[in-house]
Amino acid sequence: METNQTRKRFYQVKIKGLDITSIKELGWLMGPLQMQAFREAYGKILDLTIAEISTEVVVSLTQYYDQPLRYFTFGDF
Repeated sequence: METNQTRKRFYQVKIKGLDITSIKELGWLMGPLQMQAFREAYGKILDLTIAEISTEVVVSLTQYYDQPLRYFTFGDF
């Protein structure tokens, strides 16, 4: 007999692709002083524009995400 604690909950995930080329172009147009001011205000958020994201990997990882606790759980870990 399964209890509520051992039953796995599944959540439907919808992932949208975003066109971020205009944000990348703005980053390329900034001079060193503008880039420094931007980083002081917003951190390294522009670095995320160069990261390649695989939607298949994100969808696969969602099965391990515990939404109420807001962290990933991996079996015996």
